[in-house]
Amino acid sequence: MARITLAVPGGSSVATPELFQALLHWPDNARPELRVVLLGRSERKLELVCRVCQMLVREARPPIEVEATTDWRAGLAEADYVLNQMRIGGLAARAHDETFPQTLGIAGEETIGPGGFANALRTLPRVLEMLRLVEEVAPQAVVLNLTNPAGMVQQAAARYTKTRLISLCDSPTTLAKDVMQLLRGRHDTIEHNYLGVNHLGWITDMYGVEKQVIDRVLDQIERLPHLGVDSAFIRATRAIPIPYVRYYLHPERMLAQQQGKPPRALQLQAMEQELLAAFEQALAENNPSIVTGKRGAIWYSAIVVPVLDAMIYERRSVQVVNVINGFRIHWLPPEAVIEVPSYVDRRKADPLPILADQLPDVLRALLYAQTTYELLAVPAIVKQKRDLALQALVAHPLIRSIEQAEAVLQAVWPGGGVEL
Repeated sequence: MARITLAVPGGSSVATPELFQALLHWPDNARPELRVVLLGRSERKLELVCRVCQMLVREARPPIEVEATTDWRAGLAEADYVLNQMRIGGLAARAHDETFPQTLGIAGEETIGPGGFANALRTLPRVLEMLRLVEEVAPQAVVLNLTNPAGMVQQAAARYTKTRLISLCDSPTTLAKDVMQLLRGRHDTIEHNYLGVNHLGWITDMYGVEKQVIDRVLDQIERLPHLGVDSAFIRATRAIPIPYVRYYLHPERMLAQQQGKPPRALQLQAMEQELLAAFEQALAENNPSIVTGKRGAIWYSAIVVPVLDAMIYERRSVQVVNVINGFRIHWLPPEAVIEVPSYVDRRKADPLPILADQLPDVLRALLYAQTTYELLAVPAIVKQKRDLALQALVAHPLIRSIEQAEAVLQAVWPGGGVEL
C-alpha cells in the first residue's frame, strides 16, 4: 500500500502526541506507512509538539514520518486525509464560553447552549477557510472533524463547500463501552442502537443472544459512570443518554453545580503548561514515557483511528458518526446532521437502518428543537445575519425567551460583545 498522508490542522495541541500513541496501536497491527503533517500558527509550540511526536514514533514499523509547518497551503497539499482539531481562540475563548452564560441564568459549556453558539460564531468562518483551501490543494482528501460544535461544523461544510467531511465524537463509543461494563458475559455478541445529534444522543436498544438486554442495563443504571440524568427518567424513556444530555434535562442543576467554581478551561490551561514543560523534559532526557497518556485524549483511539482504519482498508466497519439525515429519521428535517451507527468505508459513511421510532416523543421534541436551532444558526453565522441568529437562539431548547436570546447576542455578536 502507498504511503498515506494525514494533515492535522490544530496540530500544535498538547493532545497531539496521544494521536501518535493511538497510531502506534493501530488495530490488528495493520497500520500503513504514514506521513503526518502538523499544521499550526505558533511556530515555537508547533516545533515542540512535532519533536515530541517524532520521538514517540522514531522506531515505528512501518514508519511514521512527522512534519510540521505554519504554511497551511503547503501542509494540506497532497493530503489523503485531514484531521481537523482546530480550537479557534484557544482555551481563553473556551473559558469565556464556559462562564458568560452563567450571568444569563444558563449553564456554561463550550459546545452547548450560548457557549456553543459563541464557539460556532468564532469557529465556522475559520473552518470554512481551511476547507476551501482543502478544496483547492487536496480535493481528493476526506476531512475527519473533531472541532466543536461538530454537528454545526459538518452542517456548514455540507452547505458551503464540496469537501467530504465527517464529524467524529468519542462520546457514543465511550457510552457503549461503559454500558457493556454493566453486563456480564461476551460483550462481542451484544449490539446496540444509537440515535441523536452531536452531544445529544441515546442508546435506544441493546440486543444479542439474550433478549431484552437493555432491561439488564436499566435495572442497574445507577452504576453507570458520569450519568448526570435521573435514573427514574432513564427507565421511563428506556433511552440511555450520553453525559452531555444532562445539560438539557437538568439545566438548573448544572448551573448550580457550576456557580462559584472555576471553569474546566482554567484546569486545561494549567495542564497545558505542565505538558509543555513535560515535553521539554522528555526531549532533554530522551524519554518518551514522560508524556505518554498525560492529556487523556481518548478520542484518538476510540474513534479517529478506527475510522481511518475502516477508510484506508475499506473494511465497512460500523462506527457512530455524523451524517446528513436525508429521510432516514422521518420526524427530523432532511438537512439536519444526525449522529448514528454507519458503515464507514473508503470515502464515506452509510447509515445503518435507523429505528427512529424507538425514541419516545419527549426526546424527539428535544432533538427537533436542537436541529432547528442548528439549521438556523449555521447560515446566520456564515452570512452574518443577526436577525436569523436571534431566531436560532429562540429555537434553542436551553433558551427560554426572546429576551434571553437577545442577551446572548449582546454578549457575543460581532460589534456587540467580547471579541475572542
